Amino acid sequence: MLKRPGERKPWAIEIKRGLAPKLERGFHLACDTVKPLHRRVVYGGAERFPISADVEALSLPSLCEELGNA
Repeated sequence: MLKRPGERKPWAIEIKRGLAPKLERGFHLACDTVKPLHRRVVYGGAERFPISADVEALSLPSLCEELGNA
């Protein structure tokens, strides 16, 4: 697939309701297909932390700030 000038790679973003985010198999399957630039899980807490080597959990305000800077 050719990349057009200015074309951006997608981000994978999953939203969880609780304070202990856990990724389901579907997230990983979708990421294998889409090959996103970043993988993020939004959850109800305030801390930012890695869930795995390539997935970070963060709050909605933190994600909004990150997307605004992208």
